[in-house]
Amino acid sequence: MNYQPDLFDPPAPASDQAFDEWVHSPIGRDVADRFIRLAYVLKARGYDHYGAKAIIEGIRWEHNLKHGPDADGFKVNNNAVSRLARFAEDREPRLKDFFRKRQLKS
Repeated sequence: MNYQPDLFDPPAPASDQAFDEWVHSPIGRDVADRFIRLAYVLKARGYDHYGAKAIIEGIRWEHNLKHGPDADGFKVNNNAVSRLARFAEDREPRLKDFFRKRQLKS
């Protein structure tokens, strides 16, 4: 089993406060910018909604192709995907309701 406890290095945020700190860090900003860029590409292609996890998978794929398997500890998990979708919709009003979301448990 290949368990990855981090969204990226530092550890994936499990609370709103931790997510806020992460998303304003250099790596968090980079991931958020890529996430939003890919969401806009999909929206421009005609999608009314899309899965946030699929976009994270696209970021993972893009990074792995560019950097290979030994890339600087870059790990992707799904711990913060729903918060990233909410962040993208809050930051970019044109993405409002692009992602289907459940209520957060924490």
